[in-house]
Amino acid sequence: MKKRLLAILVLPSLTLSACSFFSVQTYDTYSKKIMVYDIDKLDDTKALTSGNEFSVNARFIEGQKYIPFITLKQYASLYLTHIGPDVSYEIKEDTWTIYKNGSPCFIAAFDHFYKEVLIAGSIQSAYKDGDDPRDLTALNYGLDYKATLNYIGDTPYSSFSFSNYSIPSFKYENEYYYPLGFFDTTFIDSSSIYFTYNYKHILSTRDVENYSTTTYIDEEKEYTFDSQMEEMCAEDGQTIQPYLASYNSKLFLYIMDNFYGLKSIRNIKNFTKYYRNQHGIYGLLNSIDNERRGFAYSDALSILDDNHTLLISANKSWGEDVASRYRRYGDGCRSRSQTKSTLNQLRALKYGEQQPQKDILYSQDGKTALFSFDSFKFGSSEEVFNDDQSIKETAGEHDTFFLLVNKFNEIKSRGNVENVILDISLNGGGVLGVMMKLLALISKDNSSKLALNECTNGQTVTYTPSTDSNGDKKYDATDVYGNDFNFYILTSDCSFSCGNAFPCAAQLHGDAKIIGQKSGGGECVVSIHYLPNSHYVYHSSNTHLGIWDAESKQFNGFENGATPDIEIPIDENFYDIDALSLAIQNAQ
Repeated sequence: MKKRLLAILVLPSLTLSACSFFSVQTYDTYSKKIMVYDIDKLDDTKALTSGNEFSVNARFIEGQKYIPFITLKQYASLYLTHIGPDVSYEIKEDTWTIYKNGSPCFIAAFDHFYKEVLIAGSIQSAYKDGDDPRDLTALNYGLDYKATLNYIGDTPYSSFSFSNYSIPSFKYENEYYYPLGFFDTTFIDSSSIYFTYNYKHILSTRDVENYSTTTYIDEEKEYTFDSQMEEMCAEDGQTIQPYLASYNSKLFLYIMDNFYGLKSIRNIKNFTKYYRNQHGIYGLLNSIDNERRGFAYSDALSILDDNHTLLISANKSWGEDVASRYRRYGDGCRSRSQTKSTLNQLRALKYGEQQPQKDILYSQDGKTALFSFDSFKFGSSEEVFNDDQSIKETAGEHDTFFLLVNKFNEIKSRGNVENVILDISLNGGGVLGVMMKLLALISKDNSSKLALNECTNGQTVTYTPSTDSNGDKKYDATDVYGNDFNFYILTSDCSFSCGNAFPCAAQLHGDAKIIGQKSGGGECVVSIHYLPNSHYVYHSSNTHLGIWDAESKQFNGFENGATPDIEIPIDENFYDIDALSLAIQNAQ
C-alpha cells in the first residue's frame, strides 16, 4: 500500500537563554537510580527485565520520595531505544533537537526564566520502523491519503507556559531538574509514549488505556502499575503527603490551561480562576482528605460539560478511586444521555426482531435502505484476516470499514435501491483513520477532505483520503459507492466526535445529505494525560477537526455540528424507513 508522509516542518532556531539573574529554588536533594522498562515489549514471561531499557540517576528532594526529578538530557535519553538508525539528537543551551537524515524534525526549547516551553515538529517522526507494538494492520488496510500543510500566522511552533503553577524545579551542578511527570505531560502529545513512575520503576507504554491493568512480573511477583504503586506507598497508608497533593494539582492545572482544546470556546482564560469560582474546586484539589480531593478531580472535568472530557479512573493508593464512581453531568451531557435513552427505545421498536448494526431495513417500494453503526472501529489482524491475508467473512463484526463494504455490496445486489441512509444517530465516535476511509467510500471520485488544526500554532493539515475496498490495490472509482447510491446520514445530538465529523465533512464535500437532527459536536481529537498519582485524564485536545477554506485561508471547525438538510423530529417516525423514504422523496 502506498504511504504518503507529511512534509517535515521547516524549523527555525528556538533557542531561548535564561536570564543570568534568574533565582532558582534550592533544596537538599539526593540521587537514586531508577530502572526504566517498556511494558509494551515484554516477552511471554512478562518479566520486567525482558523489557529492560536502562536506568536513570534521578534526584529527589529530601522528604519528598514520590517525585523523581530529571534533566532534559535524561528525559531525551528515554527515547534512545525507540528512535531510528538515521536519527540523532543533541541538547544544547536548554534546547533539544532531533535530526532525521541530518535535518531537524523536532525541537523543544526551555525558557527557565519565563517558564515556557516551545515545541515544533514531532518526536514520533523519529521512531524506527516497527517500533509501535500496536496491531494497526486492519486500520491501515485500504487507506491512502494526500496531505497538504498550511499555516495560519507566522509561528510553526507551539508555546506552553508553566509560569502560573509553581511546579517544583531546581538547579544541580549547573543543570535544571524538573519532575518526570512534568516532562511526560508536556511531550505526550508529540511522543505518544508515556513515561511514568510508580514509586519503584519508570514504566513506559503506548497503550495507556490498558496501563493500569497490564500485568508484569517483578522479583517473581505479579503486579500491575497501580498495584505496585499501592505496595510502594503502603507504609504511608492512604494519607497523601501535602507536597504530593499540591504537585498533582499544579500539574493538572498546567494540563488544562495548555492542552484543553476547547478552552477558548468555553471562554476560559485561566483554569485556576475558573475552578475557584466553581464549587470551590480549586481548594479541594489540594485537600489531603481523599474523598473530597477525589470528587474535586471528577468535578473539575465533568463541569466542562464535554463528552470528551472526564476522569476515567483513579488509583487506590491515595484513596481517590471513589472519584471513578462519581460524575456530575452538565446540562448538555445530561440532555444527550436522555436523548440516547429515547433513541434506543425508538430504534428497538422499528427494528423489532432485527438488529441494528447487523440487519438492513428496506422501504416498501424498495428504493431506500437503512442500516446503523454506532462507532468507528477497526479489528485486530486475527479478527479481520485469514492466514492467507484474505478478508474473513466475519470481519465486519469487528471493523466498521468492512461492515460498510459488506452492507453496500448487499444493498447493491438488490438492484433497485436508490437511497442509502447511514444511521449514526447513536454513534459516539471512534478512530479517525476509519472515518477517513468511510468518507472516501461514500464519495463519487474516491476522495474526500478533512482538515486537522493545531490551535496552539495555527498549523492546519488538509487530508484527502482514498480507499481500496475491493483489494486490487488501486484507489479508483471501482472502490466507492457514491455513483451507486444517494447517501443520507441520519444524525442526532448523540452523533458525537467522529460521529459528528463524518456527517459534517460528507455534507461539505457534497457526498451526502443530512437527515434527522443536528449532530452533537465534539470537534477535538481526544488526548489522554496520565497524572503522576495515576489519574487518567481524558480531554478534548488542541487538535481540531474541520475543513480548510483555501479561498479565505481559514480553518472552520465542526464544533457546531451538521445542520440537517431534511429535519426529522424525534418521535415514533425517526427510524421509520417508509417515513424517511417519503421525506427524502418530498425533498428532492
